[in-house]
Amino acid sequence: MYHHLQYYGYFKGPTCLSSTVHRQIEAVSRDSLMLTSPLLKSRQLLHDDLGEVNSRLREPRDLFAFFSSSGPLQAPRWPIECEVIKENIHHIEWVPPQPEYFYQPTGNEKVPEIVGEEKGTVVYQLDSVPTEDSYFTSSRVGGKRGIIKELAVTLQGPEDNTLLFESRFESGNLQKAVRVNTYEYELTLRTDLYTNKHAQWFYFRVQNTRKDVTYRFTIVNLLKPKSLYTIGMKPLMYSQLDASTHSVGWRREGNEIRYYRNNTDDGQQPFYCLTWTIQFPHDQDTCFFAHFYPYTYTDLQCFLLSAANSPVQSQFCKLRTLCRSLAGNTVYLLTITNPARTPQEAAAKKAVVLTARVHPGESNGSWIMKGFLDFILSNSPDAQLLRDIFVFKVVPMLNPDGVIVGNYRCSLAGRDLNRHYKTILKESFPCIWHTRNMIKRLLEEREVLLYCDFHGHSRKSNIFLYGCNNKDRKFWLHERVFPLMLSKNAPDKFSFHSCNFKVQKCKEGTGRVVMWRMGILNSYTMESTFGGSTLGNKRDTHFTPEDLKSLGYHVCDTLLDFCDPDRSKFMQCLAELKELLQQEIHKKFKELGQDMDLEGSWSDISLSDIESSTSGSDSSLSDGLPRHLLNTAHELNQKKKMYKKKKRKPLQSRKQRNKQYQKSNLMQESKLTEDAPEGAGFASTLQKQPAFFKNSENTSSSMMKNEKPRLNELNGRDNGTSLGPSKMTTLILTKNKERMQREKPGFTVSCSPKRNTNPSQEPAPDTKPNWPRNRYPATKGGRTTAVAAKMAAGKPVLEQTGATAHASPPASEMYPLLLKGKFSHPSFSLAILHLLPFLKSPAPSQQTTLLGRSG
Repeated sequence: MYHHLQYYGYFKGPTCLSSTVHRQIEAVSRDSLMLTSPLLKSRQLLHDDLGEVNSRLREPRDLFAFFSSSGPLQAPRWPIECEVIKENIHHIEWVPPQPEYFYQPTGNEKVPEIVGEEKGTVVYQLDSVPTEDSYFTSSRVGGKRGIIKELAVTLQGPEDNTLLFESRFESGNLQKAVRVNTYEYELTLRTDLYTNKHAQWFYFRVQNTRKDVTYRFTIVNLLKPKSLYTIGMKPLMYSQLDASTHSVGWRREGNEIRYYRNNTDDGQQPFYCLTWTIQFPHDQDTCFFAHFYPYTYTDLQCFLLSAANSPVQSQFCKLRTLCRSLAGNTVYLLTITNPARTPQEAAAKKAVVLTARVHPGESNGSWIMKGFLDFILSNSPDAQLLRDIFVFKVVPMLNPDGVIVGNYRCSLAGRDLNRHYKTILKESFPCIWHTRNMIKRLLEEREVLLYCDFHGHSRKSNIFLYGCNNKDRKFWLHERVFPLMLSKNAPDKFSFHSCNFKVQKCKEGTGRVVMWRMGILNSYTMESTFGGSTLGNKRDTHFTPEDLKSLGYHVCDTLLDFCDPDRSKFMQCLAELKELLQQEIHKKFKELGQDMDLEGSWSDISLSDIESSTSGSDSSLSDGLPRHLLNTAHELNQKKKMYKKKKRKPLQSRKQRNKQYQKSNLMQESKLTEDAPEGAGFASTLQKQPAFFKNSENTSSSMMKNEKPRLNELNGRDNGTSLGPSKMTTLILTKNKERMQREKPGFTVSCSPKRNTNPSQEPAPDTKPNWPRNRYPATKGGRTTAVAAKMAAGKPVLEQTGATAHASPPASEMYPLLLKGKFSHPSFSLAILHLLPFLKSPAPSQQTTLLGRSG
């Protein structure tokens, strides 16, 4: 045990303990009066209320406990290209006393002309911003090394009313500010790091404000054609003076709000503008603007610190490191459940998996997660009951790197993580890979009742779920019961009619679909609007953090209803779902102008045909390999193109392959025929064509290496012949061998497909040569064509007219064809028997080469 403690660093001092120290430590464990002994170096032993030593050890700190009440939080790690100011940005939480209503457009809102820096003055601009041409390499606490530059302009005096901009803090996003008039500024957002996409999230600071003056801000490079700003959503503003003096936090502000297309497109992709006017509440104030209520990585760590230091919550909430992000930031995993009394009770618990912030700019997911954690960690009876019957696995921030740098959708790999849950690239997408692996192991241990990933939505109002249609008729419509229950528990926030359960091909890599295919029936993406509600008492009002946190409570409440042993609520919802589905089917047929009696058959209609596609995002643009691998793949492709030889299109059928082989071989044979003198003998041919015989790797012999060996192909070619292919082959080889041995005593020729270097070994009498089979080639010119035609017709090759053998085709033409196995017809084999006596034997070395290659 002591060596184990030494290994994990729980003993200070020497690496070895003497036997005396061992005995003293054992004595301490028996005598509580010696607790103050300086010899006891470990603080891992637990004590009861009376001060007696308990033999149970504390949980190892480096595995479970990350924070201490006296130690600092883990500082965020930034890419080394990013400059980061030293100030700590903190905002108070505040609930507006009155509902914050949408802005009502008048139709007279001004559409400012985009001037740009040509006619304006740049008052703020980030120097180095990683673009799509680069990729993440390394990170460090504090980001870029060196002195942090002052990017804002220098004020010329107290009368200078230029606003001072800043965004180089956690989750901040503003790339450039151009002053185009005294109180009018054009703003450019930074796209997600290492991409040129997803300019949507903004969060920046302004200083040197003036009271009772109307300022206009225009963001000029938004990328989405539709936005909630078109229906009255207002930006958020935070005043530090109001927060310090009146405890007023973030609030919705702005007038003359207009969202429109930018006419100064660069020809690559259209940009959209958001413009609004505002009056600051104080002179010389420091204010912040944001797309939605920020929730940073540091905010999460502060929350986890309080839970880890709580003596009550730490009993049933265990904090672990799921993995490290690309930049080295900790991805936290919480396991929340009450200790079971027996192993059987622990094994019977079902699991619930909740995650958030895979898209870093969707901070509304973190506020729902915070509401859930506030409730499940409380001492509420319902919370205790949930901890008794469930094991909760919670990943509160899946993409800490993106949250830290102020991205809207991507990680530092330049890719949307919610399209990569099927990835095998553990090093490129560690957060997603480890989350999926954790759930896979969890499924092996117990049933996972529900999976839900918290997101934000920029174009639809209210809160809703995306699920997956179940194809098992036994559980038909069961995946819709939980969303319907949630809509009944939160009727002024959650819209069941906005839910969608269609599984689209472009969403196959999302957490929702991947977990569903892994076997989790109730697998959801929860979408919460950046705007507000169109339902009930909250109609036409913005959501506040409290509204979103309350939905976290409603998730817990709905879980209890969903798992109630009394199944009346469940069955009631199921019956209501069937009725709603019937109405939807009737509506669809009515739109198509068709009448149909659905009695008895309506439940067989595919639900995917009824539902429309989910209002998707442009995340498919951020699918694919991570930036660094994409760059490497591009370089490899370029090298391939430089050195790649032009490849012939593959042939599809045997007929096409044979035709191609014949063409190549006939070209070579024609060349040999043209090079040989008319009527020349075989000896002269050998003298004039030494390369053909001596170099087996060149010319047409190289084609033989590519041809597949074909054995026993002569069978069935000509049933009228008296000799079978095997017998004829054996006879030919035997006669040829005997003749050569008579001329060159002691010389042995091998007929093996491979050259036999051992002259003492002879082929077996019934060995079949591995001769390739081809059709009868039709070459240009002359005698070869005529001979082939005769052989194909089964006619004798040698004319019985009393002429000499040289009246037939010269041996110089026939012998190479024989050796290369070009003629496989039995009649040709018979003709060879007559030719052999007229052929002059080549040198032994040439015989070995020729016959060896013929095999």
